[in-house]
Amino acid sequence: MDYYYDVLLNFQESYSMFYEWDSEDVIEYVKKIPLFHVDAKVIIDLICKKIKIEKEFLNNIENKTKLKGNNILKYACIFSDGKNSIALEFNEEGITLNKSSLILEDELNINEFMYNIPLQKIEYQIISDDQISNETRQELKIKKILKLEINSIYNKKEYSKLKYIYLEWFSNILPNIDEMYQNMLLKLESKLTEKEYHIYELIKLSYNNV
Repeated sequence: MDYYYDVLLNFQESYSMFYEWDSEDVIEYVKKIPLFHVDAKVIIDLICKKIKIEKEFLNNIENKTKLKGNNILKYACIFSDGKNSIALEFNEEGITLNKSSLILEDELNINEFMYNIPLQKIEYQIISDDQISNETRQELKIKKILKLEINSIYNKKEYSKLKYIYLEWFSNILPNIDEMYQNMLLKLESKLTEKEYHIYELIKLSYNNV
């Protein structure tokens, strides 16, 4: 079995590129992890689908991933087609548990390494599609915070605060509070603009000043 050494991984339920890693994420320093060369179609499935790997493969990688501090990940490995790589963590049944992209340096190193590793056929079943958003993790995070704040203000009946946010956001005030509330929630269903980023910064500032 081939291995890759000294790699940073950020396991999340859904795949995200390394440049979307967040400062609040738990980044694992992996000292040693199994590495497999697969074709491009397999990589696409691994990124976009939830899969179930065969039992023999699962047994083969069991306890082979070593973390800093001599801890282990029971079922984990890296797959690469020589152009793109992905690290997967599986549960006891062989179903995809978490996914991680790799930082650019490791991605390039593995791409070169693939020339010396024979292509391997991996047997797996596709369980379901993964929900891959067109929005970045940062955008989704901002939307979540804005929605939580708007709901909180509305439920607490802090209508003057709601009006202030609405005015900053839409440059007007409506006579009906419920209509303003619904307009704000509806706007968050669309792609973020500079207005939403402005409201997000206002909300952050309000908490910093408490």
